[in-house]
Amino acid sequence: MTDISSYVEYFRTLAREHKEINDFYMMDINEPLAALRSNIKYPALILTSLSGNFEASNLDNILDLTNGGFLIIGHLVQVDDFSGEMTLISKMKQIGIDIISRMLYDHHRCELLAVKAIPGFNVNSVNFETLGPVFDNDFGVLFSFKIQDCLDLEYKAEKWR
Repeated sequence: MTDISSYVEYFRTLAREHKEINDFYMMDINEPLAALRSNIKYPALILTSLSGNFEASNLDNILDLTNGGFLIIGHLVQVDDFSGEMTLISKMKQIGIDIISRMLYDHHRCELLAVKAIPGFNVNSVNFETLGPVFDNDFGVLFSFKIQDCLDLEYKAEKWR
């Protein structure tokens, strides 16, 4: 099962360690909006909310299937600068690819935080979508992916009155 606090810490670490990422936020819309009023540092990684489902076709090998993702966002000063938009989006996509590459590297190395944060990460599940303009003439790329882990749904009588 994906450990949510490890998941957040893992992406906070990736944002801190990447040489081109200058800020990290959670996808609580109030956090980036407040940052916009107090000088967000671009490019920024915004971690999206988790969603998912359980899969138990025969009640053996129950899976916890989690959808995760992040947005890499940059700012363009000039409004309606199509060439600048394409350049910025390309740069944000490359930074996102760097993050996906690091996730794959950490997953294959069984790096401890990655094991807790992104168990069962499969690079084949990665999707991306360009975004913009959002917020205040910001452009970026939203990456989504799936992670999966076994789930123990064993009834534990000691947890009940």
